Amino acid sequence: MGQQTNNGFGLTKLRVAAGLMLVAGVAVLSSGQTWAQAQLPPGFYSFAPSKQELPVGQLSSQAQADLNAALVAYRAKDFSASLPYLDLPSSEGSIQANWLLAHMFRKGLGVSADQVTAFKHYNRVAEDYVDSRSEVSGNERYFVLDSLTRMANYLRTGHKKAGVRKNVSKALHYYQTAASAGHAGAQYGFGLMYLNGEGVARDRSYGMRWLGTAAQKRYAPAAALLGDIYNESGDKVRALVWYKIAADTAGASLNRRIVKKTNAVVSEISQKKLGEANNLYTRWSSRFPVRTRQAQN
Repeated sequence: MGQQTNNGFGLTKLRVAAGLMLVAGVAVLSSGQTWAQAQLPPGFYSFAPSKQELPVGQLSSQAQADLNAALVAYRAKDFSASLPYLDLPSSEGSIQANWLLAHMFRKGLGVSADQVTAFKHYNRVAEDYVDSRSEVSGNERYFVLDSLTRMANYLRTGHKKAGVRKNVSKALHYYQTAASAGHAGAQYGFGLMYLNGEGVARDRSYGMRWLGTAAQKRYAPAAALLGDIYNESGDKVRALVWYKIAADTAGASLNRRIVKKTNAVVSEISQKKLGEANNLYTRWSSRFPVRTRQAQN
């Protein structure tokens, strides 16, 4: 059936959310369990950090002053001015300084992109955290979880420019650590490894469950992949719902792909099915609204 102008799907910028089947407004797994009823495998939290405090007075006064100056320049988007101030706090083990250096070298902010240096600084954060098993909170918690996830991304496939060899067991370890602490990108990567059977026995339903968890946090790549899975299985209604969810927070490149796939699905189904998809999307979105934009690249 041709695309309808009032169906809510044929938009340049779509609005969509993550892949769950909804029954009376309750998220349900393919097995019939709700998310709350589903059990994690034994030892799932084996990599969770113990409850310890970071050392008081971790940075010298000069290192703290440099970090403050770096943050002022960074927030003003003067990245080249920010970089020199990060050297001392980084050398003293500042989580934030090392994450900022990793991020800036990975993205080429104020400096030529250098994946080797980016990996080195992500590794400092990740390895120090895993070795010390320190408890962190606030912004530092985000920096640690994101570093673990970035490390897993490098290790899962290997990264030639960073000089990193593929190590799926370590990637799985890092994804699991960050996923169990709630990082959406790690939950996506962890689910993907189970979907594909990378370093673990392939478990499609368990992998999809983690994609759904990431999608609840409005992590667009997870929702888009769920859309692809349902689309390929022939469930066009749920495919549309997931594409619509993904487009709510997708970046420009991913959104272009979602628009193309959504329009193709819309052309294949009836107006009644489009209405069902719209209703499911509305109900899902009311339960999992967009609150903060996830870092999705």
